[in-house]
Amino acid sequence: MKEFTSEELSSFNGKEGKPVYIAFEGKVYDVSKSHFWSKGVHMGRHVSGRDLSSEIAAAPHGTEVLTHYPIVGILQEEKARELRHLPLSLQNLLRKFPMVRRHPHPMVVHFPIALLMASSFFLLLHLLFKTHSFELTSSYLLILGILSSPFAIGTGVFTWWINYRLKLTHFIRRKIQLSILLLVLEIILVIWRVSAPDINHPFYFMMIFLLAPVVALLGYYGGQMTFPMER
Repeated sequence: MKEFTSEELSSFNGKEGKPVYIAFEGKVYDVSKSHFWSKGVHMGRHVSGRDLSSEIAAAPHGTEVLTHYPIVGILQEEKARELRHLPLSLQNLLRKFPMVRRHPHPMVVHFPIALLMASSFFLLLHLLFKTHSFELTSSYLLILGILSSPFAIGTGVFTWWINYRLKLTHFIRRKIQLSILLLVLEIILVIWRVSAPDINHPFYFMMIFLLAPVVALLGYYGGQMTFPMER
């Protein structure tokens, strides 16, 4: 069976009529017939012609998808380069548990998004129907959303460090700006509630309702990084 070096594998990227090859755990697969790899790039982020072992292992689908494609060779053993910017102990952890590389942030980030948007929604119901239970529900959701936000931001920074080497891309820059805005809003709301002013004040309503578009945009930019729109 043919042996590929990383340099040789990089030429099989689907460009200029060449087939699309990817490597996984030392084996080289021909995925040219997959419409997901028709342009040599999968989901706008996974580039063919290289070793995708850690990315595939951390993907939402199982590795069984590769059984549908022929093995055309093996990849010569080389020390992984993509994790060299990390401490050795963390490299070993990520190789042993690849899901840690991608999954912590998506698993956590949905909580503040859902909770804070729901808080705005229940406050709107309170204003429409003048029902105290709606305002109380909004308050509890606000507290839970604020408590979950640091975990979402922390795992986001962790993922940014591991997968993007702290590079300031367009989407990362927007997410940082929105995260700072979200923290400012949450701090203001905490101070407002602790100082026990009138929660029916228009300023309080404005702060709560502003949470919804902020977390929605955070989710949008995060989604664009993971599942970019086709151009």
